[in-house]
Amino acid sequence: MTELQHRQNASHAASGQPTVWILSEGEMHEGGTIIGVYLDRDLARGALVAKAQELNDRFTIRDARQEGDGSIHVEGGCDWIALEPHPVVTALELDA
Repeated sequence: MTELQHRQNASHAASGQPTVWILSEGEMHEGGTIIGVYLDRDLARGALVAKAQELNDRFTIRDARQEGDGSIHVEGGCDWIALEPHPVVTALELDA
């Protein structure tokens, strides 16, 4: 696990808010589809790499980046793949 991942895990643990990692794919300006939901970013690694290889077989990957929150975005042609953290709601939220 990288230093960034350790800091993120510590941050989520400190906030007491669990996080899932959502892997999705789609076309620019057309929406997308959830491929998988993972409890840990590392668990999504194999699926992310497989989808990136499929994308690269169809189009040349023109952008692949990791954001400060650990999310990963890959773009090629007009297709994209994203692995992003999302907080999990574990209690009823009431509007004030």
